[in-house]
Amino acid sequence: DEDTTNAAFRAVVNAVDRAEARDQPIPPTVPQMLHHIFDADLQHLLTREKITKNVTCMMPQTEGLTTHGLNYVFDDGEHKNLPLEEGRKCEDGNCCDKCSRNIFPTFAQEDEIDFDAYPGLNTLTFNELEKVSAATIIQFMRLIERVRRTMAHEYGLDLKTLLPLQAYSRKYVAGTTQKGGGGGEGDFVTLHTDEATHGGYHYSCVLYLSTQGEDFQGGDFVFNDPKDPDAPEEDLRHMSLEEQLRRTGRKLTPFHPTRGAAVIFSSGWENMHEVEKITHGIRYAVPAFFTTCPVPEAAYDQMVAGKPKTDEDIADDWLHLLLAHRPESPMEGAGRVRELLMKWHYMCTPLSMH
Repeated sequence: DEDTTNAAFRAVVNAVDRAEARDQPIPPTVPQMLHHIFDADLQHLLTREKITKNVTCMMPQTEGLTTHGLNYVFDDGEHKNLPLEEGRKCEDGNCCDKCSRNIFPTFAQEDEIDFDAYPGLNTLTFNELEKVSAATIIQFMRLIERVRRTMAHEYGLDLKTLLPLQAYSRKYVAGTTQKGGGGGEGDFVTLHTDEATHGGYHYSCVLYLSTQGEDFQGGDFVFNDPKDPDAPEEDLRHMSLEEQLRRTGRKLTPFHPTRGAAVIFSSGWENMHEVEKITHGIRYAVPAFFTTCPVPEAAYDQMVAGKPKTDEDIADDWLHLLLAHRPESPMEGAGRVRELLMKWHYMCTPLSMH
């Protein structure tokens, strides 16, 4: 049951804290127990509410693309006008032919995303972990692994073929403009397709760490689709010209974020989406993007320690690749995170699943 699972997780964190305090290796029983916890987490999630909408997979039109159609590359406002056709692009990957949107109102329980119990969870990336508690790091890993297993279950994917490419906590602040890439503050996200942003993004998730109406105002997550030709026209005359242009010919499906909820969806052009402007407060969320592109075997050969061959190897990877309680240069941190993501499946499953 969930109480037993959470008690086991606390025992794991205590074992890690003891090992680190004594400057000892992590016992192999730690990742072994985590593998059981990850299995249990998925089983618990499958008993909770889920709202699914199946959609037709879409990809950019492969023939006859006009110069006008390419405007979306240069103008965010043109993204919705890109000529599309049915199908899954899934560049260099092995996606299934099913596309959908899944809303889990209670993907994470309140105590699993408690900022007091897990300080820094709402600002965590896999970089600069020197001063982040083991509890927070392992809990973040646990949540991302829950996403991975849920995606594999929903889309019928072999778990070992699905790896995270990016996962980080992001802060959206009313009245600010995003600077730089992922993780930067900002008060909205323009209309986009995840797979257009990065060809390796095949499945996407957003896990919410704050609640609309309590922590912030505005900030809906919105799926933006072509309107059904037979649907009645919406009266837009009372709206600004910008909003009229955004809505004309489109069907907008908003999701109102709440703490612990998650949206999981295929990353193709069937799921264009945006985040509406936050008008007040701070909105925390964890975007995560997964790929089905295989890791070249040569990449493992170039690592200091390649694929784990024993339970002790797995425990060592948890210590050195994830629980990075040491100073790192930006280059060292980037290399560690890259190796962490490539070895994710080997760290999060028993040897029998390798």
